[in-house]
Amino acid sequence: MDLNEERKKKLDKIVELTDDSDISSIKRIVLGIIDIINNPRSTAKDLKELIEADPPLTAKVLRVANSAYYACRKKISDIQQAIIWIGFDALKEIALSQKVCEIFAKDESIDGYSRILLWKHSVAVALLGKMIYRMEFSEKGEDTYTAGLLHDIGIIVEDQFLQDDFKRILHKLINEKRNLTDAELDILGYTHADVGRALSSHWNFPQELIATMGYHHNPFNAPHNFSRMILTIYISDYICQESVIGYCYVPFPDKTLFHRCLKELRMHPSAVNLIVDEMKQGMSKMEDQGLF
Repeated sequence: MDLNEERKKKLDKIVELTDDSDISSIKRIVLGIIDIINNPRSTAKDLKELIEADPPLTAKVLRVANSAYYACRKKISDIQQAIIWIGFDALKEIALSQKVCEIFAKDESIDGYSRILLWKHSVAVALLGKMIYRMEFSEKGEDTYTAGLLHDIGIIVEDQFLQDDFKRILHKLINEKRNLTDAELDILGYTHADVGRALSSHWNFPQELIATMGYHHNPFNAPHNFSRMILTIYISDYICQESVIGYCYVPFPDKTLFHRCLKELRMHPSAVNLIVDEMKQGMSKMEDQGLF
C-alpha cells in the first residue's frame, strides 16, 4: 500500500467514526442553512421550520433572542417572533453558530488548547471573513461565514477520536515549537485540513466549502475557481492567530504568504486594519449576546 492509499484509508476511518458521533448532528442543520442561504426563493418560514425541528437549537436561539443585547421589552417565546425581532439574515447566522457550537462545548484544557478557545477563534475567523466579503467585494459572505466556523472542525475530530495522538501533537507544538500542520503530518500522516475536506465531502457540502476547508493553510495549491474564499479564510485565520483571538496554534506565521494573499485579492493592509477593528467590535457584541 502506497502512502496516498494508506492516508486515504486513515481518513475514511476517521470519517466513519465521526459519522457515528454527535459531531454528525450538525450536518442536517448546516446543510439546511446553506440551502436557505443559496436559494433566493427561501423564506423566513423555511428557516423557522428548520430551527423548530431541533428543540435544543430552538431553545438556544430563543435564549439569544431574549439576551440583554437585543433588549426586547416583551419576552420572545417562539421562532417566528425571533425572526421578526432579530431579522432573517441575522438569525440564519445565529442558528448556524449555535448549532456548530454544540461540538465545541467540551471545556477540557490540554497544553493551552481547549474547544471553547478554538470556538472563539473559529467565530472570529468567520466574522472577519464575512466582513472582508462585504466591505471589499460587496457580497454578503454568508458561505464564507460558514467556512470560517467550520474550517478547523478537523481539530475537533482529532481531539475526540485520536486523543493520545492529539496530545502528542500538542506536545510537539509546545516543546518543539512546531506548526500544527507539521506536527500532524509527523504523527498522523495527514492534517486537520485533510480531515475537514474528507468530512465535508462525505457530507455533500458545496464544492467551494469543501475546497476552503481542505486548503485553508495552503491557498495557492487550491482549485483556482475557489481561490477568493480560500484566500479570504487564510487571511482571516492569519490575522486572528496574530491577534491571539481564541486558541492560537501557529508559532511561526508565514508573513510572506499572508502578504501574497492580500496582493492576490488586491487588499491594502490599511483597509484590512479597519475591517479587523470592526471584527473585534463584532466579537464584543457576540459576547454580549451570550455566544461565548
